[in-house]
Amino acid sequence: MVIKRILFILMALLPSLSLYAQNLTIECSHTNIPLTVEVARTLEEQKKGLMFREALDDNAGMIFLYSQPSPVAMWMKNTPLSLDMIFADETGTIVDIHENTTPHSLAIIGPVSGVSQVLEVKSGVVKKHGITKGCRLKLDPSMSH
Repeated sequence: MVIKRILFILMALLPSLSLYAQNLTIECSHTNIPLTVEVARTLEEQKKGLMFREALDDNAGMIFLYSQPSPVAMWMKNTPLSLDMIFADETGTIVDIHENTTPHSLAIIGPVSGVSQVLEVKSGVVKKHGITKGCRLKLDPSMSH
């Protein structure tokens, strides 16, 4: 029991070593917003997401990449930060946005159809930069793994 508790604490405190940072730009007609994002590609990375994170910079986030467009739903389980969730299709075009999520909520966000990418950023980023449906997410191809 003690070992399980220690492992749980370590998992919560240590950043995921399998994730790497990548530059991403949100391209809107009125501005471009540069971010540095962690890329969640595997099912395990996507399951954990930003759980247990206590802080997130304004110019940072996490992007979830899916191999093909499909309905995608998210939740805030074990996530102490309020987030803005940005759903995009295979071209990176934003198709839906959910702002100011409720920390630790088990309520389902979505599902949103035709999604290939979900970008999670700190709550307030969408409003601050005027990000809307139709803006595009663009990962820096020179940093792809």
